[in-house]
Amino acid sequence: MPVMNGIESTRGIRKLERERGQKPAMIIALTGLASANIRQEAFSSGINLFLTKPVRFNELRKFLNDWTPDMEPQDVVAPNAGSE
Repeated sequence: MPVMNGIESTRGIRKLERERGQKPAMIIALTGLASANIRQEAFSSGINLFLTKPVRFNELRKFLNDWTPDMEPQDVVAPNAGSE
């Protein structure tokens, strides 16, 4: 059983980055959960990209190729993925 979920882990990473004065790392969430509440909590925690399964790797590749540290968080929901 994990000690932390991805959102808790992201909060911890962002806190450590601030304390150390480090440039933020890109954090990508890959999940089967597509609810609006989960997405909002993910972005609030500091996640940069929220991907809902199934993932289209061409979309991920484009994001990674175009990514810069000052980009706004992005939400990529798979087609046919409904809200929970």
